[in-house]
Amino acid sequence: MREIILHSLGMRKVQTASLILSIALSVMTLFALALTYGGVQQGVAMNEQRSGAELMAVPRGAADEISDTSLLFTGTPASIYVPSSESARIASLPGVARTTDRFYSQSLGGGCCSVGGDMRIVGVDFGTDWTIQPFAHVDLSGGLGSGNVILGSTVGGDVGGTITLLGRTYTIVDKLEASGSDLDSSILLDIGEARAASEASTGLSYLWSKYGAASDLVSSVLIDIDDSLDKTALDQLENRIEGGGTLTVIERASAVAQAQSSLSTVFSILLAVCVIMFASTLLQLFARFYSCVWERKSELALYRAVGATGRQLRQLIGGELAIITGLGLVAGFAAGAAFYTVLLQQLQESQAFMFIGLSPAMVALIVILLAAIFGLLGIAAIAMPFSQLSKLDPSLAMQQSDID
Repeated sequence: MREIILHSLGMRKVQTASLILSIALSVMTLFALALTYGGVQQGVAMNEQRSGAELMAVPRGAADEISDTSLLFTGTPASIYVPSSESARIASLPGVARTTDRFYSQSLGGGCCSVGGDMRIVGVDFGTDWTIQPFAHVDLSGGLGSGNVILGSTVGGDVGGTITLLGRTYTIVDKLEASGSDLDSSILLDIGEARAASEASTGLSYLWSKYGAASDLVSSVLIDIDDSLDKTALDQLENRIEGGGTLTVIERASAVAQAQSSLSTVFSILLAVCVIMFASTLLQLFARFYSCVWERKSELALYRAVGATGRQLRQLIGGELAIITGLGLVAGFAAGAAFYTVLLQQLQESQAFMFIGLSPAMVALIVILLAAIFGLLGIAAIAMPFSQLSKLDPSLAMQQSDID
């Protein structure tokens, strides 16, 4: 039976190849879209579940270097500083529930430190911070210690190992869970240690000549607000924070909305393409197998004449469908994984957004779901041909001259 099925497909190379390609393109687009959209939604959900700061105050000039979303969602390095007195001023404003400071050091690469790719050293005031603990596996309430470091989820290194930063060696005590934010690409030190190591680095001395001693500087202030504040009161608070002309405020909710709005157009276009491809695949499958019995009635009648049963003829048609669908799925999932990688890279280069890749179990579920959908689609396509096989009259069919 296998040889007969392969021979039958080989006799119709163009039809077979076009169906496999159609299925593969549909699966590729649907798979890549599901992985990308699922990762974005998981990133947003994770951050909402483990809420961070509602506002971020950064030096006013930061907006000229890096977009709001890049500051929130990526490890993009930024040498931005203001006096630490600004943090104390913000903490004293009415409507501010709590604040914590961050100190950004520099971009890291394999040339200066034992990490791969570009990362960002971030000094964290663990005594006041509430945004990192939800993603950590160790208790940070007592601080981190000067000789320890925490890695973001995408930073190379293992817990218990060591890492060299700015000429100093640190022990890795934890690796954060994926957050979809700047934490994923950050290397976290105690804020005092980050300041001291940065100030001692000769490569960064130009910064302290410009801004002053690192021990007196902060790069950003994370702010939680009172739940009682309405929109008007929030706007007034932001004006007070920015009142001195030194700082600008990034509103986390609006930055997330901005990123999602930018992505919605891309997802809508991809979804439309998916629908069109899926409809085209459905029509091709249905047309191919709906007409196959009558177009090939002499061929099928010949099989009946030499002893093939109706069940074996159904195995022939079903086998062709299984091979076409199976090859289309395999090619589609492979192409979809590659397309997903390229698509995600292109999106991240043009727009920063929250993203957490789906777990292997979720990816497997998507694969099973898509395979089931196309399997059911194929079964629906051959339902009518199966019923036609029972009506095939071998004696009449053999009188035709359409045997391939």
